[in-house]
Amino acid sequence: MGEYTTFLCRECGYSAERIRWGVSVSDPRQRFMPAYCVECDAIAEVDLTGADLMIDEFTCITCGSELFFLEKAASYTCPKCKAKDMKLIQGEYW
Repeated sequence: MGEYTTFLCRECGYSAERIRWGVSVSDPRQRFMPAYCVECDAIAEVDLTGADLMIDEFTCITCGSELFFLEKAASYTCPKCKAKDMKLIQGEYW
């Protein structure tokens, strides 16, 4: 099931907007994941719905730069201050 997730840095207070993560409760074809934009220095939501296995590059909707997926807990580094103390707040299902 997909949850809304907020990434919050305990060091500098950076907070990403609420991001959908996982597979939709109502439509299992909808999938989302968090990713990192190097240009914006922000954590963004990536819509994987209908993405082909051959598509391996996703771009930021704000600046158009390539996004990099956050796959492991070790990669939850604050995009602003680079602290490795990000708190994940998971809320309601989507």
